[in-house]
Amino acid sequence: VIFGTFLTRSGVLSSVHAFAESEIGPLFFIFIALTFAGSFTLLIQRWEDLKSDIEIKSMLSREALFLLNNLLFLSVLVISFWGIIFPLLSELFTGSKVTVGPPFYERATGPIWGALILLMGVAPLSTWGRSTAKTLGHAIWKPALIALLFPATALISGITNWIAISGFTLIGLVITVTLQQFWRGAYARSRNERLNENLPTALWNLIKRNRRRYGGYIIHISMVLMGIGILGIELFQTDTQQHLSIGDEIELAGYTLRYDRLDQFMHEDGRRITRGEMMLLKDGKEIKKLAPRFDLYPDGQPMTIPAVRSTLVDDVYNFKHF
Repeated sequence: VIFGTFLTRSGVLSSVHAFAESEIGPLFFIFIALTFAGSFTLLIQRWEDLKSDIEIKSMLSREALFLLNNLLFLSVLVISFWGIIFPLLSELFTGSKVTVGPPFYERATGPIWGALILLMGVAPLSTWGRSTAKTLGHAIWKPALIALLFPATALISGITNWIAISGFTLIGLVITVTLQQFWRGAYARSRNERLNENLPTALWNLIKRNRRRYGGYIIHISMVLMGIGILGIELFQTDTQQHLSIGDEIELAGYTLRYDRLDQFMHEDGRRITRGEMMLLKDGKEIKKLAPRFDLYPDGQPMTIPAVRSTLVDDVYNFKHF
């Protein structure tokens, strides 16, 4: 975080966040160097104290999978760091700045994120100390079977992209395993006669008494929701840019967008607003009026504001450049 702040704020990389005409860059670099040197020195001095007394006895044990999880996160860090500093190194050694874009990060880190999601589904089912393929397989086969409903639903919906099918399978596994962990814990508490709790109360108290564990499971759910969004953006997004006149229509992904009118007016705060009116149609039926706009502030700062139609099935974003 500190290094990224240094790159953008100091002006080393071109960024809207850079401090204009500021000498903070060298001071910031000295701060980072001192922080790194101090941290590295403490790490070396306390190396023996940091060693764990726990020995990994099985590569399928929970501690081994946690270690693998950390190594995968470290891999993402290294790849991202390389992508960030590559323009600086290329300019230093060749005299020309070569930048890397989203395709580099997607190809390099995509499989790693897939492995991380797989670990989210497998690690909660492994045991501490010693776990074998047999015990892990016995624990995972039922959730894996239920998880197949996710890719099956995708196939029925007409999705045939193998990356999407694989992603939905992993996502289904994580969701199934995570919900299973909540169910098992809550059900066990509700069956405890000494506690005398119904199922909702047992679930609530379970989470309160084990916040770290079940908070982690909630993070797993949030990660797979992000994964669903990323799959949608990367594999199913359709976009186009066209010049339209009043009355023109464009067809895109089963929708029709009709350009109806254009308004310009001044807002009371001094903004000049240019707003278009677009009608979104599907199968010839009008479903929503969209009004993207362009705001120009008195200081010359522009802002483009899209019109959005969002449903559980898809989202339509309409940007208009005036």
